[in-house]
Amino acid sequence: MPTTIRTIPVQDQEQAALIINRLSQQYKMQTDTRRHQLHVSNERYAAYYDVQEGMVKLEAIHPSVTKEEIEELLMSFPPFF
Repeated sequence: MPTTIRTIPVQDQEQAALIINRLSQQYKMQTDTRRHQLHVSNERYAAYYDVQEGMVKLEAIHPSVTKEEIEELLMSFPPFF
């Protein structure tokens, strides 16, 4: 079960795409077009645009991700948000 780490409010799909692109570069994520064009992931984390809520969401998707790893990730979270 994914754990939401961070939600980022966005104005529209264009802003969501910019944020997702930055997250994919920062965390070495690849586009997952099977799910959605605005969905990127790696083996531990995923980021996607939730249209209904108007948010970009960053989630821990691997069950072995610890609370300490999440805290470390948040401390190094990019300052562009």
